[in-house]
Amino acid sequence: MRSHPVENRLARLVAPLAGLAAALVIALGAGSARAENPALEDAPPVLNGVELLAGRHAITPQFGLTLNDPYVQNLMAGLSYRYYLASWLGLGVDLWAGAGIDTSLTDDINRELSTSTSTFVLGTSSLRLLANAAVDIVPFVGKAIVFSDEMVRVETHLTVGIGVALASGSGRVDDSTSIAPMFGVGLKIFPSDWLAVGVDLRDYLVSRVLASRRDGSVPGASFDHNWLLGLSVGFYFPTTPETRSE
Repeated sequence: MRSHPVENRLARLVAPLAGLAAALVIALGAGSARAENPALEDAPPVLNGVELLAGRHAITPQFGLTLNDPYVQNLMAGLSYRYYLASWLGLGVDLWAGAGIDTSLTDDINRELSTSTSTFVLGTSSLRLLANAAVDIVPFVGKAIVFSDEMVRVETHLTVGIGVALASGSGRVDDSTSIAPMFGVGLKIFPSDWLAVGVDLRDYLVSRVLASRRDGSVPGASFDHNWLLGLSVGFYFPTTPETRSE
């Protein structure tokens, strides 16, 4: 007996719906079984979690350089301190000392404006010191697999701060002091419980004269972005983090 074409089409439509309904029934049944399991009732999402940051001090030597500088690139070295009130919140201070190196643009200007009888030197400024109070907000602390099979702990953070910047001038550009708001993001990898390797990108807003004009006159100071890329090695105390038992 030959089947009717309409019946065939209905069968093709009903079969997937029946399969979906069966899957939902199984999933709901499994969910009910879990909910009725007294061993899982009121269980926390994480058992015996490691308090990687909470209640710990971090002392971090750091090295970096500023990016996209028009006239002088700043090489920086410093020290950071943090105390973590909670796993997601750290308070501390940062201190950077720097030295400036003329960029290729400054070298080109000096060469173009120099003559056989006189040497032109463009007046510039560089970052001598950055010091700020900072707040770290840590949205993620977890584990990651690196090199295919190595499990390490990682954390990402947002940093905001306020401080002071000292700029060193050359030529007709004077030394200056400025308030310095700061914003940044970063990542740390923990090879061990007491050691972290990190990278940060920060933006320090500093009011200073970047360079004199080509006629030798000096413009007024203005706030400008100073993007600082830093690498760090941090040491955490106590050296063994606490384990949260629930």
